[in-house]
Amino acid sequence: MSAMAASAAQETTQAQMRAPHLLADLRKEDILDEPYAHFTRGNVVPADVYAALEADFPSLDMILNGRTAGSNQAVRMTVKQVLNDRRISPLWREFFEYHTSGEYWRDVVRLFGDRFRRAFPNLEERMGRRYEDWRVVPRGFAGEADIHLDCQFVMNTPVTEVGSVKPAHVDLCDKIFSALFYFREAGDNTPGGDFEVYRWRRSPRFIKHRSMDRDVEMVKIVKYEANAYACFLNSEQAVHGVSPRGITNIPRRYINFIAELPMKAFEPKQLTGWQKVWYRNDVQAASQDERY
Repeated sequence: MSAMAASAAQETTQAQMRAPHLLADLRKEDILDEPYAHFTRGNVVPADVYAALEADFPSLDMILNGRTAGSNQAVRMTVKQVLNDRRISPLWREFFEYHTSGEYWRDVVRLFGDRFRRAFPNLEERMGRRYEDWRVVPRGFAGEADIHLDCQFVMNTPVTEVGSVKPAHVDLCDKIFSALFYFREAGDNTPGGDFEVYRWRRSPRFIKHRSMDRDVEMVKIVKYEANAYACFLNSEQAVHGVSPRGITNIPRRYINFIAELPMKAFEPKQLTGWQKVWYRNDVQAASQDERY
């Protein structure tokens, strides 16, 4: 087969391929509850589907879109940008459209709804609707919404100084569900960049949204590997981070999934006044860190 014929055959195959529906085949029993509600899986989508998606993952230049970024910084394309950009393949646009839809949200609730109720017992009452009935709008689009969903292309930029893009923390308190879908490049042997799950050693206490290393212990690592997936319920229990990444010219690539409320679901308990004095070095470091 000629190169032109092979290319045409590939385009035909991709045109016939449907975007995967993450979570659709899971059961409530698949979700782990310790140290907080989460799920992880390797090879989360079939190899041919992953290869088609990976082949059309945007370049760093496309995501930056003329912006500049320093070492190991997160840069993104949101669902609003993706769905309005015809440079993005139809398969990817279908993927983004589905994972910011009401159908996708109902799968999240099917798996995590009872867990949301335990973590946030008054949230449905505050919203005035059951989780199953929440109005869903993609983040950045207009419309009456109880929950905004985002799906993002993300790259952590090349690394010139070893460090973590995000040490142990919880996500912002208006977000109740988050997920990651990894697209590690072939030939990327850089150490680090793994997703880390932590457990509290004591009652939660924070500097902004960041925990202190002495307060938590790592209990699980999700390796930064092609076609790996992790999702979790975000609360003050859901401490997670990214292991320090080595010096490299290769970006760390993934899809980020967010479920964002128009209000706070929880309020991270902050260090007390005397604790801020006692742990002043930690406080100063966190205060200077714009990621929190």
